[in-house]
Amino acid sequence: MLRHALLAVCIGVLMPPALAQSSADAQLRQLRLQVRQAMQAARDAQQAAEAAKADAEAARAENADLQAKLGEAAGRRDAAAASASRLSEDKRALEVELAERTRTQAETQALLDQVRAELNAQVAGRRQAEAGLRDTDAALSICRNHNAQLVGAVDDLLDAYQNKGVFDALGEGEPFTGIGRVRLENLLETYRDKVREATEPVAGGAVQ
Repeated sequence: MLRHALLAVCIGVLMPPALAQSSADAQLRQLRLQVRQAMQAARDAQQAAEAAKADAEAARAENADLQAKLGEAAGRRDAAAASASRLSEDKRALEVELAERTRTQAETQALLDQVRAELNAQVAGRRQAEAGLRDTDAALSICRNHNAQLVGAVDDLLDAYQNKGVFDALGEGEPFTGIGRVRLENLLETYRDKVREATEPVAGGAVQ
């Protein structure tokens, strides 16, 4: 631009005054136009620079916002990972607790079954003992009854001996006829049968 101005001045010096004046005015107008254009270009450049600066600041702000959001996302990711880790640990702890409770329940059930079996055995033994006691009581009752019959038979035998008459005594002492001895043997056989009848049910009760 300066070169053009110098060239115009030189031409003006070499040209006649009228032409020089006209050329100078044209050059001045040209210079003014160029100055206006330069100023407009400068203003446009300034506006473009300001717009670029604004865009850069907006981009930086957006970048900062994106970085903040990225940080928040990373924080949420880390929190989710920590929560997942805690959940995994809690799951393992619950599995261990469940296994322990299952084992304890199985042991308790086994102990309960054992106690129930022992209780059933005790109940069966008690019932058997009660049945044996009832059988023993029945056998004792039978024995007492038979003993009473035996005692009655013995008492009858003693009464018979104590109440022997004179003829009975003479009969026992008769060495030839033996009438008294025969009667005595018959009497003893009678009481022997009574004693046998009294003792036979006892043997039957013992078999039962």
